Amino acid sequence: MNGKVRRYGWGLKRFKNMTNIITKEEHDKLKAELSRLYNIERPQVAKDLKEAISQGDLSENAAYSEAKERQSEIETKLREIENKLAMSEIVEEGDGTFDAIGIGATFRAREEESGQERTFSIVGPEVSNPLEGKISFDSPLGREFLNKKKDDVVVVTTPAGKRKYTVLEIM
Repeated sequence: MNGKVRRYGWGLKRFKNMTNIITKEEHDKLKAELSRLYNIERPQVAKDLKEAISQGDLSENAAYSEAKERQSEIETKLREIENKLAMSEIVEEGDGTFDAIGIGATFRAREEESGQERTFSIVGPEVSNPLEGKISFDSPLGREFLNKKKDDVVVVTTPAGKRKYTVLEIM
């Protein structure tokens, strides 16, 4: 990939075959979640634990058990995000001048059977939302559209069967 690589975590990037491709938007979203967990959730659960411990007997202390469970969830989520960032390569999105469909491209396509025209954007999996026309580059639809040009025909196998699209415009 022609993206800029940023490293996080414990050097997990050395496993190149396990690299996740993410967009800048996804990277920023993950960093924001990491910040929220470290700066808001983690201190809150520490406060809750301290308060529960001050109540005495921990064996029958529901507040303590809930706080410990929440702490475990937060720590697991922190490790997941840090590992994902460590194993990620940020792909630079295009500047809006596309000859072919790539990550960051917005384009119009017509579904041939229904004649319906839709506008799609190729994005990363963390921010994809098919209802909004944001399709992940690693989805079946996204993979088929990558590197296609205006007037190219794309055939996609979906759970509902094969669908045929024609690329009308790359914006």
